[in-house]
Amino acid sequence: MPTIKDIAKEAGVSHGTASNVLNGKGNVSVKKIQLVEEAARKLGYKMNYKAKSLRSGATHSVSIIIPSIESDIYIQLYKGLDKTLTTLGYRTHLYITYDQPHNEKKIIKEIAEERVTGIVSISCLDDANAYYEEIQIPREHIIFVNREVQNAEKFISFDFQKAGTDIRSYIRTNGYTTVGIFADDHKYSCERWFVEAILQDLKEIDTKVLHVPLNQSYRKSFEFFEKELPEIIITTSLSRASLLKNAQFWGSLQKLPKIVCLGATSSTYMDSFTVYRQNYHLLGHNIANLMIQQVKHEREIDSKIMVENDGIASWEHVIQQADQKTLTILTIPSPTTDALHKLLPHFTKNTEIKVHLAIHSYEEIYQILTDPNNDSHYDIIRMDMAWLSWFGKEIFRPLLGLNDDLDRLIQSFPPHMRDNYSQIEGVPYAIPFDPSIQMLFYRTDLFEDPKIKRMYYEANKKQLSLPQDFDAYNELVRFFSKSHFSHSPTEYGTSMTLGRAEIVAVEFLTRYYAANGKLVDENGVHLNTKIAAKALQSYLDTMEAAQLLDESWWGEAVNSFARGETAMVIGFMNHVSRIAHSEIGNFIGSASVPGEKPLLGGGVIGISRNAINVQEAVALLQWVNRLEVAEQISLLGGTSANSLVCNNQAVRTLYPWLHEAHNMNEKGVRDTKFLNGGGFNTKKMEQIIGRAIKDMLKGPGDIGETIDRINSELRAFALDF
Repeated sequence: MPTIKDIAKEAGVSHGTASNVLNGKGNVSVKKIQLVEEAARKLGYKMNYKAKSLRSGATHSVSIIIPSIESDIYIQLYKGLDKTLTTLGYRTHLYITYDQPHNEKKIIKEIAEERVTGIVSISCLDDANAYYEEIQIPREHIIFVNREVQNAEKFISFDFQKAGTDIRSYIRTNGYTTVGIFADDHKYSCERWFVEAILQDLKEIDTKVLHVPLNQSYRKSFEFFEKELPEIIITTSLSRASLLKNAQFWGSLQKLPKIVCLGATSSTYMDSFTVYRQNYHLLGHNIANLMIQQVKHEREIDSKIMVENDGIASWEHVIQQADQKTLTILTIPSPTTDALHKLLPHFTKNTEIKVHLAIHSYEEIYQILTDPNNDSHYDIIRMDMAWLSWFGKEIFRPLLGLNDDLDRLIQSFPPHMRDNYSQIEGVPYAIPFDPSIQMLFYRTDLFEDPKIKRMYYEANKKQLSLPQDFDAYNELVRFFSKSHFSHSPTEYGTSMTLGRAEIVAVEFLTRYYAANGKLVDENGVHLNTKIAAKALQSYLDTMEAAQLLDESWWGEAVNSFARGETAMVIGFMNHVSRIAHSEIGNFIGSASVPGEKPLLGGGVIGISRNAINVQEAVALLQWVNRLEVAEQISLLGGTSANSLVCNNQAVRTLYPWLHEAHNMNEKGVRDTKFLNGGGFNTKKMEQIIGRAIKDMLKGPGDIGETIDRINSELRAFALDF
């Protein structure tokens, strides 16, 4: 195998330069990086990462020890750990014990030679000292999960006592009189806590409990079918529930009883079992973050942490109807509408309510809602959130008092969501449907490429990083545009959509708010002349290097980003979700827009003032916000106001920016009302701004004159309200 010395000679550079390039460090020019990379490819060089890490004194890796890879909970825990640790720059090594102590002790000896950063273990041993005595890393970097091992310094577990209490309540509520429990070995704390909590105060109910080690579970599962079956069997894992189903298929003429099992939170519906959900993927994610924060001395984690369960998914009926009725929903074509269309059969099966979607364009819906005679045909209406405060009172009926559960749902939204997506002058008229927010999306493969980073440094004399303001953003746009930098890896730094006045206004206002501009104050609606001039100049600077699209919506800008034509795009996150499955899906990074004053967007839904089937409409509003439905909407590419969807591992993997988007929503801006709370026509206000800018772009135009024109028209606009 060629050495670094061989590569240095082939490339015509020093040994130190070749070493720096191959190890991703050092101040090396783009030209020399290219020479070393070409020489390494030519000679067939491969980095020995283990040797490298041993030389540096640590392997920068985490060992994960689990009992098996057949159980859904262990698989999801590993996925959550591995994905997060990889993102944080650590490698993972997976070890399987099959719940055999001698296997685990051999694994510990092997790990001791690796110089790992940390260990996460679901251990079958009795004492944590077996780890501490063998592995020379800080004790607090070894985290035991679910099974509390004697002398363990750090222990994280789901709340199995609460799970048992919830299952006991489920048994009582449903009137079961005979119960079976199929659990792992009693010596494991999680199994013991769970079963003991179920059995507490169930003395009058006939129960059969089997505590069975992993290697005996298959054979023992048949014992439940040797005599009369209990009405319900509780298992501590989905794999044990599957063993019971297998035993019934092969060894019994009796019908499979009701089975409730602990299992990893999943978006997949199973009709064979009722699953009490525990989010192992999120647990793995959180453990990884806690461990690395502790390793870096950023945070000292508690010695014992108990994690909340998700509980039983509520698939039961929302409302039953004696006669089948039909709801009509007015909505726009969008990813969320597409997802809703796919899921409505579930609503109909559970409620016997048919639903018809009346899908119209953004402009058509505006015309329908501004015509007082046109909204009488709809039970539920989706409107843009920016229109709510202006004519929501005329379109919707107040929601407060229609249903206790709906009242609780509205109160569950955080204050900023209620203020922007629900309430008009303090009264709820709608609920969030597909809320959205502006974000900066960028190509992580470009921003993390050492060669591109060096090119940027040579061109701008500073490190390549995400832009904190629009001056830095425009510098990046120029760098990633071939018209300004011939070596750019992309044709354009970004795209700008110019086909509709409102979109032009949104692009401008993002820059205006970023510079701390205010649009509404005690004097009405107007632009600060100085800040507006700076924002408009920034807008023009972006245009100078950007891809200009004569489109009426953001769709083509997102498509251009997906095709690799642009390095960045600023857009509403619901539009970007549909390219998560594209070729660049794994390379989409996200951040707040420069200045951290993103515009709010998306829509709300409410019950039409003319709706006849009001309770049926209430049922749909509740249904669409249930976590299980919200998860399905998100997985199908739509958007939901339910922030808990971010805990779903599949959603989090597909759309990693959703969690960040929910957190940023509180910083979002969209001026839709005066300081006294009275609403105004935001669409018209944004048209005034956008048209003036579009006219200026036709040239020759003056920034000062354009801002004066906007303010003059905004003053006249405000007098209409």
